[in-house]
Amino acid sequence: MTMKRHNYISTVAVAIFLLMMASCVKEPAARSVQLNLETDQIEVKADGGVYLLDVEADQEWVVSCDREWCTVSPMNGNGPSVCEISVDSSYLYSEREAHITFRSEGRSRQVTVNQFGYEMVIVPEVSEVEVPDFTDYGQMFANVGVRANVGFDILVEYQDLSRTGWISVKKQMPASQSIPRSGSVRVDYKMYTESDADRVARIVFRQNDAPEGVAPVESSVVFRQKHAQEIYPSRQGDSLTLLTLSRMMHISESWDVSQPMIHWKNVVLKDRTYFNEKLGEVVTEPRVVKVSFAMFDTNEGIPYHVRYLDQLEELYFTANSNAHIKRIDLGESVCMLSKLKVLSLVGYGISSLPSQMKQMVALEELELSGNNFSQIPMDVISALDKHNLWYVNLSNNRRRDVFSNLYSNRAVSDTLGLHGPLPEELFRLQNVRYIGLSYNYLEGYVPDMGYDAGAYATLQEKIDNNPVMPQLEQLSLNLNYFTGNLPDWILYHPNLRCWDPYTLVFNQYEYAKDSNGRRVGFENEPSSVQQVCHLWDEDNVATYSRANTFDPSVMYETLRNGTIKR
Repeated sequence: MTMKRHNYISTVAVAIFLLMMASCVKEPAARSVQLNLETDQIEVKADGGVYLLDVEADQEWVVSCDREWCTVSPMNGNGPSVCEISVDSSYLYSEREAHITFRSEGRSRQVTVNQFGYEMVIVPEVSEVEVPDFTDYGQMFANVGVRANVGFDILVEYQDLSRTGWISVKKQMPASQSIPRSGSVRVDYKMYTESDADRVARIVFRQNDAPEGVAPVESSVVFRQKHAQEIYPSRQGDSLTLLTLSRMMHISESWDVSQPMIHWKNVVLKDRTYFNEKLGEVVTEPRVVKVSFAMFDTNEGIPYHVRYLDQLEELYFTANSNAHIKRIDLGESVCMLSKLKVLSLVGYGISSLPSQMKQMVALEELELSGNNFSQIPMDVISALDKHNLWYVNLSNNRRRDVFSNLYSNRAVSDTLGLHGPLPEELFRLQNVRYIGLSYNYLEGYVPDMGYDAGAYATLQEKIDNNPVMPQLEQLSLNLNYFTGNLPDWILYHPNLRCWDPYTLVFNQYEYAKDSNGRRVGFENEPSSVQQVCHLWDEDNVATYSRANTFDPSVMYETLRNGTIKR
């Protein structure tokens, strides 16, 4: 019994000891999770970009972003890592924000991405553009690059308000959006004739879609055109002018400048006495009195430099490239040639004459064949007829070929060329002796001018009493679309035989119809012409003014019998 009790006590003691030992052992502490980021704020430009972010972690982690325009790679990991944050370019003017959240074992960290919006801008590539007074190849424009993200208008502010209108602007820009886009503005400019100073304008780009209460964005470019090279009337000025005209009009054949001007092809010089403004004294020296240009390419009238050829008496231009599709205003510069007697513009593409030409009182011959007139410039012709004009040729002013049927082409009659009825004032001219109107689209009746030959009995009486243009030595109306009867003033004109009428008057476009559908041709064409041509008499050859281009037979007869004199 005593032994059992002792064993029991020992067992209890051991148990108590073990319990006491167990109570002395501490519970292990919970392990701390590491999750730290390099920064909690990232600022991004509107254009976007890629940014690196250091992540400190000792456990597995994952990441998420609340905006699709911001992405993170990798999206998860275990332990420390470097994440790549990619931000797309913005499409807003205002700022935008994204939140990137990292999570690991119940812990989280957040990074805020702030992306700036685009500033409203209009930024020209250059602050100033300089152009010459003219260009060699007729490209009178400059392109100005512009980077913008707003809509804008373009204004031109001229420095000298007495010299305006020489610039025109055309935008070639993409549609307005927040992301700045590059485009260009084409600035067309005109030739500059002054030599005293440059002319300057400011091209202003001004926003036209600014929010209410916000000042519009504005920028500008200075546009400067250099002044023209100084040329003054003189022998030296003549040579410089000819070379300038040749270059500006792209003449196919140029002169050898190493040779004296007297040897230049198609240039005639004669001694002239004049007041030299540069020297301030009267001088006598050879000056250009005649020049001929052929095979050229221009879309403009005669350049202003021609005014420096102030002794010029004869000026010829022949065969402009693609002349039939051009509509060129001759311009007023040629009107300043006060001594000009002959102006020949053949196949130039001219469609209008300046009113200042009425003041060219010395002009004797006006050759305008092969151009693009839609009507006879009677205002100029009538004014010059009061002075010295005696030769006018407007033959072959056809812009297009419609061949025989004007009726089927009524809708485009205004684009055909010289078209419509003959004006009566043409046959009231008092001094003009040569009129050429062959191969046009003229139609209707030839005006009778109020003359009725039936009031006279004999042929000679009919001729002698004909009051209409008795001075007319050559008339060509052939290959047009005239109908009806020939008027008496033509049938009984004293020079009818001289006109070679069966070729150059009676002969209309064969089998053609006019714009009213009538068959073309005169109904009373005479079977023979009884008049004699006194202009062909050998004694009168010296006074027969011109080996004219209307009738080769007349030219041959005249050349055969003697020297042509005006």
